[in-house]
Amino acid sequence: MTATAVKEIEGETEAYRTLLGLAHKRTGAIPEDLLVRHVLEVTQAADWPVQRAALAALLRRLEFAYRDELRVSSRPSAGHPFGIYRTRRPRSPERPYETLLENLDPLRGSCDCADFLRGSLGLCKHLLVVLEGLARQPRRFEKALCTPAMKGGGGRPRLVWDPVRPLVGLGDWLAAVQIDRGNGVREGRRSSLAAARRWFRAGEEGFLVLKDGCVEHPERRLRLVEDLLPLVRRGGGRRGATALEPQPALRALLVSERERLAMIVANRESARHLRTALGTLERKLYPYQVAGVERMLESSRLLLADDMGLGKTAQAIAVCHALWTTGRVRRGLVIVPASPKVQWLREWQLFSGAPVDAVDGSPEERARAYRSQRAGFLIVNYEQVLRDLEIMHDWKPGIVVLDEAQRIKNWATKTAAYVKKLRPPFRMVLTGTPMENRLEELASILDWVDDRALEPKWRLAPWHTVQADGRKGMVGARHLDTLRQRLAPCMLRRVRSEVLRELPSRTDTTVPVELTEAQAEAHEELRLPIAKLLAITRRRPLTQKEFLRLMSLLTTQRIIANGLAQLRFPEIWPEISSIRQPGEALLRSLDSPKLFELREILSQLVVEQERKVVVFSQWRRMLKLADWAVSDLLAQNGLRAAFFTGQEKQRRRTHNLVDFHDDPSVRVLFATDAGGVGLNLQRAASCCVNLELPWNPAVLEQRIGRIYRLGQELPIDVYNLVSHDCIEARIASLISDKRALFTGLFDGSSDEIRFDHSGSFLETVARIIEPVETPDLPEGEEGATEAAEAAERGIDEILEASDESQDVPAASAGERVEMAPAPGFEAVLPAAAQIGHLFSQLRIRPSANGGVSIQAPPEAAAGLAALFEGVAQILKGASPRPEPPRRRSVGERPSPPPLG
Repeated sequence: MTATAVKEIEGETEAYRTLLGLAHKRTGAIPEDLLVRHVLEVTQAADWPVQRAALAALLRRLEFAYRDELRVSSRPSAGHPFGIYRTRRPRSPERPYETLLENLDPLRGSCDCADFLRGSLGLCKHLLVVLEGLARQPRRFEKALCTPAMKGGGGRPRLVWDPVRPLVGLGDWLAAVQIDRGNGVREGRRSSLAAARRWFRAGEEGFLVLKDGCVEHPERRLRLVEDLLPLVRRGGGRRGATALEPQPALRALLVSERERLAMIVANRESARHLRTALGTLERKLYPYQVAGVERMLESSRLLLADDMGLGKTAQAIAVCHALWTTGRVRRGLVIVPASPKVQWLREWQLFSGAPVDAVDGSPEERARAYRSQRAGFLIVNYEQVLRDLEIMHDWKPGIVVLDEAQRIKNWATKTAAYVKKLRPPFRMVLTGTPMENRLEELASILDWVDDRALEPKWRLAPWHTVQADGRKGMVGARHLDTLRQRLAPCMLRRVRSEVLRELPSRTDTTVPVELTEAQAEAHEELRLPIAKLLAITRRRPLTQKEFLRLMSLLTTQRIIANGLAQLRFPEIWPEISSIRQPGEALLRSLDSPKLFELREILSQLVVEQERKVVVFSQWRRMLKLADWAVSDLLAQNGLRAAFFTGQEKQRRRTHNLVDFHDDPSVRVLFATDAGGVGLNLQRAASCCVNLELPWNPAVLEQRIGRIYRLGQELPIDVYNLVSHDCIEARIASLISDKRALFTGLFDGSSDEIRFDHSGSFLETVARIIEPVETPDLPEGEEGATEAAEAAERGIDEILEASDESQDVPAASAGERVEMAPAPGFEAVLPAAAQIGHLFSQLRIRPSANGGVSIQAPPEAAAGLAALFEGVAQILKGASPRPEPPRRRSVGERPSPPPLG
């Protein structure tokens, strides 16, 4: 639509009048109608929400110009209004941007600043400052309004670019490049224009339009760009008076595009070597993973948004490995949340031999890490980017990988701003949730990968979302084909259904969870008492009471790792149980971040992927909290959950199992370790979520074995929620390193547990509590040995008391209280796991007179004596008329203590 056409209808349109009202007294010296008519022109194919958003975007830029106190610092020569301008702030050097004003009616200009290149407004704050400066000189401004637009240098042909991106379609910026033929002067055969002419065809009104942008052919597109670049070089005519310089924006775009395409072409040429490098990985990738790696290696920038559990970490490591092996990069940076740094390091060492290290410690130690790793890779967390950005710049990484990139979803945060200041040639972004709430979040992440993919940002919400009367927020989305087209070149996402045949039979994923401040404080308070108990073992064995005290402290730390809502369940549950739609503020107030993680996981697995999931916890209280936290999510989708714990009667358990198998609406089964054995769920579920890792890795395998067994036809996924910087994370580290607390299994004939690469149980506990130094107590070699032996004998008691595998129905209708056994419990009955071992040591032989002979080793005899004595005490306690205590005869030996 021409400016004349806009003028003919502007008085008849409500949009024009309404925009004038919105712009009233907000445009400074610039005439309001000038900006409004420009808005209508650049949004002529759009509807009212986009028109309103365009005006708001222009007014914001004008406010930024006022805030920055921008002023014109240089103008075109000879007092001509059109030509190259420059701007600057007070007492600051001249800004590096060239700002070209071409015409006032209609408004035409160009600037090589990033906002003009991507804003699709045809204006930026620098051009607005130029307009403001002209408008403050009324005579000069009126003269400029009457001055016709200048053609190319001396009437010669000129390359021009329309900065307004189309509303639909791919929106390739190069497709908007045209040749203004000027006065139609014919070009010589050897001129720059002649070389570029072959890419164009005749258009309307004397313009030549591009035949093909060669989007899918990087080599051809590079030749096209190189043919166009000579046409935008400076010095095509005298500045300002009779000719216009080439558009600064177009020159900047062509230079940037040439660099991007040159890298892609170079990557393609080295593709064979890169594929060979993948063959040197320590572990083989699946075909879909290889495709993802090759896509990244070719494009050099990629947002990898694969579905949860498809191995984004492995693909990123493979990319780094290939670039390192072929010499394409010497240094690389992997930026991750703090909690999975160790996991990344471990995964790296499983896949690649390229040098890698994690950066931690004081500022001096971190700086030393960069100095010492002059070639190789470093793993850092996002918080360190805020502190060490200058060091990272000086280190000059050739590739930067961002894990859990939703950390930069908000462009206004410091983290996002600092991360985006890193400008390596290779950039890889990993996230399974590239958009959580708003399209602007996805655009912010993509800023760092492809800063034009979803531009302009101001147009995303009004053009792609649907609003409704009487409803707050968006109620739908539109023009999704355009979004998909624009995401396709820079984002790769595969979901499970696409690669099902290539998946392994089992995929384990650790989901790191950050502790809240309150959790961390409560956890820390228990570390010193634990360390003191460990210190006692240096001089003597722990007593049974001390063992149970140690168990209680360790178990409490594990409960804290699950969340303070579980720790304070009796006081919290009555207040929240009646709230059926827990809001974000309420969930956060509970200091139980695992509930948030579970909501995200079940949203993807249960709602989006329509799969059935078993959620395990050692504690029913945690399951009740989890059920409460996700009940609204399930209900909104017509779904529900069932329970399988010791709290349910057998009939109810059977009912729930039938529903879980046969009812499509029952998608989640919450189970304690009462469901960890003897339960077959392989025909119902293909996912398992562990809200915490049990002490014993065998228990973990029993849980997973409910769905990972003969008859399972689908690959399964296991998700383990592990809290960071606490006992849970250290247990997970030991398990994953094959140095778990318990690596042996009870074999039915012994309660002995064997340890891998370790001594006693307490030595393993000491490694878990290693950040706290135990008090220095007298230590002797003999005492330490006795303590170790006592520790080994006490393992079963600790397992029994800290594990809810024996979760039995409560005697009353109320919730069973989860607490350590009362003092004296250990003197009544040994652990249940010991009983089988005691009886297994008995040797029963028939005697000649028809009787039997029972033989037992001394320790078994003592343990069984204690067992029967404990049973006798229980029976006596249940008697309505207890017998008076029997007096011991002179010389009679007391009963031995329970085996321990």
